[in-house]
Amino acid sequence: MAKRRFVGIMLCLVLCVLYIEGQTLTQVTGLVRDSLTREPVSFATVTLKGTTEGTVTNDKGGFAINTRARSSKLRVSALGYRAVEVPVRAGQGSIVIVELVPEAVDLDEVVVHRKKEKYSKKDNPAVEFVKRLRAHRADNAPLRRHNYHWFKQYERVVYGMNDVSETDNNLLIKKFPFLNDFADTSEVTGRRVLPVSVREKVSWQYYSRAGGKHRERVVGLSNEGIDEHFDQASVKRFLDEVFREVDIFQNDVTILSNRFVSPLSAIGPDFYKYYLSDTVSVDGELCAELSFAPFTPETFGFIGRIYVPLADTTAFVKRVTMNVPQRINLNYVERVSIRQDYDRAPDGTRLLMRDNMEVEFRVVKGSTGLFARRLTSCSEHHLQAPDDLSMFDHSFEQEVEPEAYSRPPEFWVDQRSESVGSDGHSVKNMLTRLRQSRAYYWGEKAVVALATGYVGTSAKSKWDFGPLNTTISGNALEGVRLRLGGMTTVNLNRHLFARGYVAYGTRDGRVKYMGQLEYSFTAKQHLAMEFPIHSLRLMHRYDVERLGQNYLHTNADNVFLALKRRRDNLLAYRRDTELEYMRESPSHFSFSFAFTHLVHESSRFIAFESADAGSCRRYTEAGFRVTLRYAPGEKFFQTRTRRIPINSDAPVVTLSHTYMPRGFLGSMFTVNKTEVRAQKRFWFSAFGYADVLLNGAKIWSRVAYPDLLLPNANLSYTIQNESYALMNAMEFATDQYLAWDLTYWGNGVLMNRLPLIKRLKLREVLTFRGIWGGLSDKNNPAMNPDLFAFPAGTGCTPLGSTPYMEASVGLDNIFTFLRVDYVWRLTYRNRPGIDRGGVRIRLHFNF
Repeated sequence: MAKRRFVGIMLCLVLCVLYIEGQTLTQVTGLVRDSLTREPVSFATVTLKGTTEGTVTNDKGGFAINTRARSSKLRVSALGYRAVEVPVRAGQGSIVIVELVPEAVDLDEVVVHRKKEKYSKKDNPAVEFVKRLRAHRADNAPLRRHNYHWFKQYERVVYGMNDVSETDNNLLIKKFPFLNDFADTSEVTGRRVLPVSVREKVSWQYYSRAGGKHRERVVGLSNEGIDEHFDQASVKRFLDEVFREVDIFQNDVTILSNRFVSPLSAIGPDFYKYYLSDTVSVDGELCAELSFAPFTPETFGFIGRIYVPLADTTAFVKRVTMNVPQRINLNYVERVSIRQDYDRAPDGTRLLMRDNMEVEFRVVKGSTGLFARRLTSCSEHHLQAPDDLSMFDHSFEQEVEPEAYSRPPEFWVDQRSESVGSDGHSVKNMLTRLRQSRAYYWGEKAVVALATGYVGTSAKSKWDFGPLNTTISGNALEGVRLRLGGMTTVNLNRHLFARGYVAYGTRDGRVKYMGQLEYSFTAKQHLAMEFPIHSLRLMHRYDVERLGQNYLHTNADNVFLALKRRRDNLLAYRRDTELEYMRESPSHFSFSFAFTHLVHESSRFIAFESADAGSCRRYTEAGFRVTLRYAPGEKFFQTRTRRIPINSDAPVVTLSHTYMPRGFLGSMFTVNKTEVRAQKRFWFSAFGYADVLLNGAKIWSRVAYPDLLLPNANLSYTIQNESYALMNAMEFATDQYLAWDLTYWGNGVLMNRLPLIKRLKLREVLTFRGIWGGLSDKNNPAMNPDLFAFPAGTGCTPLGSTPYMEASVGLDNIFTFLRVDYVWRLTYRNRPGIDRGGVRIRLHFNF
């Protein structure tokens, strides 16, 4: 799932294959101490002059900085001391001892005499200053003073390669010298960067205090870069999630798919150390400089400064600058720089004018650095009602004007409020020249295939082969399973889509297949499943049916699921035909109505036998299914076949009902089934988050055992959501149940505090899942000789009054991508042929 989080970064790695870093690494370690007492000065600020890179000293006054920035001096400052500058030599390892001279600091009639760093919240003027900022944080908010707030916003997101040297040591530049013409310079770090994607947007943002509503009218969109192979709406949603708007006036700040404790959070005094460190002029206004750093630098917090005008009595925040600690338990991220500038309206309302963020990544140590930059400027603020209030009555938050994608170059020149370097046309020209190289061309093809799972047949492919991870797999019924499939694209038709596959089992000698035809009532830009869906779909399939194994988040014939802890032989055959109408609304409410015709067919492992009727080779079911789903605020990355949640913050509720009357088109049984499912993520600020999933179902009729509610067993050694790692397939049967799946992600809440271990950046994971239900007498084959008996050898029994439960303890973020759990079976531990515990693994890529 999380591989899609890095699709843009993976494409950048095509360039990295040809790259050797031309910039040398400068390593500086040192000690900061009091010049009089020789005592260490903890939490002193150490920055590279001319950049925003830096750190703070630890409790023993030590610090370490690794950088490739072109800076020859360190600036060291601390509350109560005179700031000093220390020379360093680029490209060399340096060890420095910095001695700070104490001085009295007089700020707002508060005098602090610095001798030895012993931080205390009690009687700390900086803590009182923060409490005052927090108490007044809502006073200046636009929607606190006014009913409406709307303004014009220009946003530019650029990402690409970092530290691009123009020397001969850089093989990339040596092979493609023209890349020097497209390089830019970071305004934050001064490093040479090579943009590979540029996205610009001009919009009007509308906010209403009533109901806290937000609407956006997009008047201009421009996208150029290597991410053009992916669904652009999904790329935008992903970037919007990674680079969320930062609001320090809330308790948490959400960026990089994580929640950081805001410096003005309610728990701020317990999470941060605060210092009134200086008085500086900001845009000609004398301001108090409030510095802050987390007690534990490995946790999700910031190091930064807040600037508040000394003459202001309303605790107005004029500027915020923040970055993350170097030792933070955050993957692939070397540096984050955030800067926000605010201005006052005539009545004192706080207006955001600029919101800039830059992130430097490094996926593998020693590889090429990557960067992403978001520049946002806001102008033309209005604090009265807009002319068209009806926009707040619409269910959709964003409206894109038809001409937004076709704005001329002059439009973008007028909209850019500051120099932004090379434009998107430069990126387009650069990629055109790069793709003339066979090495780059085929490298890009390979990365796209790995990221999407599909291989196109041409530059404007009308048919893509895939998914690749199902090409070969195996099971006890089929033996080795070979599969070839694919799907059409919008290059063939923007309304009509087809997909299908053919599979063959070497042991059973049978050919399986699937064919699907879908008509979309709205023209698609990239993929058939683009949101919102409004389509009619016809599907016919003949394939194997796994009883008690339903892999909800991957393909059942995924090659990585082929290794099983037990023999995978509870398989039959099934032939199904389905006609489905689906309609999604912009509010993320959807409904579907489907007609289904099923033929269940026995196999050498699965028989359909009853005491009254004897053996039955196949039986038929036909009927209807209606599904309602509501997921307000849901964000996902759209692939060709699935939607991968970008985050799970939005609640998702699904209700479905299936009715297949006996005798209808040859139906052997009546199936009358209701299912409900709900999930939500809950955040605990600095203490991680929990994913909660609840689902239940009930069968109201008498059915054959393949239609019972068989708990979902996971026979693989991988961690699979909504399945039971230690349950056997068809171990239990129910016709009504309530199930839960709870996962707590600690984000290092414990590991970050353990000496030495915290350097490994491990994270805690706890899970608890279970199912409680039962099998009524009317559906128990042991009490009804006319029903099919459970297959011999399965040991299938009704779930008793005691719920089945599992729990696990795990370590996540091993080598930044691996999760390992140990799972315990808590109930039904004395049944024969079961596993009481075991290790399970999963690849988990995340920031």
